Amino acid sequence: MLQNKGHMGLTPIFSSDSDKNFFYQDLVETNIMKEVFKSDRIKLKYDYKKFDFQKAVIKNLISLGIIKKKDFVEINNDLSRLHEILSDREKNLDEHELNGVTRKFYEFDDKLQMLYVNFLTNVISPIFPNKIFYQKNPTFRFSFPQNKDKFIKRYHSDIMLGHPPRELNIWINITDVFSTNSLRIMNLKKSLSLLKKCDMNFEIFAERVQYDELFQKELKKNSCSLEMSYGYFTIFDSRCFHCTQQNRTDRTRVSMDIRIIQDTDFELLKRKYIGTGRKRSKFVPGEYYARKKI
Repeated sequence: MLQNKGHMGLTPIFSSDSDKNFFYQDLVETNIMKEVFKSDRIKLKYDYKKFDFQKAVIKNLISLGIIKKKDFVEINNDLSRLHEILSDREKNLDEHELNGVTRKFYEFDDKLQMLYVNFLTNVISPIFPNKIFYQKNPTFRFSFPQNKDKFIKRYHSDIMLGHPPRELNIWINITDVFSTNSLRIMNLKKSLSLLKKCDMNFEIFAERVQYDELFQKELKKNSCSLEMSYGYFTIFDSRCFHCTQQNRTDRTRVSMDIRIIQDTDFELLKRKYIGTGRKRSKFVPGEYYARKKI
């Protein structure tokens, strides 16, 4: 029997056949990105001097005691060199492939939270024709240069972890991203095609991601790394398969990912959605999403 690895065992479980049918209806009927943007992924620019996430992240790293201000000065205040002043304990990955800094950065000060909400209010919400519900607390990720011999890219989509199919993913690089320090992503058409090869079964997909070398090669062949400088962000269909890579560059990548859903799309969902992780997040306003839409 194969050992559960990656996202195996974390895919949705359905309470009944009708619940499963509602899930797959939501999965195939939504097409928000194509309706709004005519594409399943877009790259947009924002004023990073007005919304300076680099400065806010550095300040929060210092306030959390992860780095000392004097140490940061020694690397010329360059966030992409963060790995040079951290201990291995902070950089090493656990069994969930999370490092110590990413785990600690779930706490942030009021100024960073305010910056986040202002960014959503003034940059993201105006893009959409309807009001949006947004992820209450953004997810910050730190990818440090690694030299592990074995690293299986954990391709996944948010949907296979319990998120609603009508949700959209916003990925903001807080340092310049390129090559293997960036997000790797696949277009929607190919994502759905590979899911069909797995009988539309996310658990089969998760297993093949970990154990099927030919499937791994196909995933890599049909995906690409995002290359963006600081001041850009990407919005993509949450059904698109994507993954973090083994960072073989000499630069730290810091990024923030956010999920949003238009209020009209939330009302169209045919079932209730609950995350498959430890927190079992409920994807409703006041829980995973902020109560107030913008």
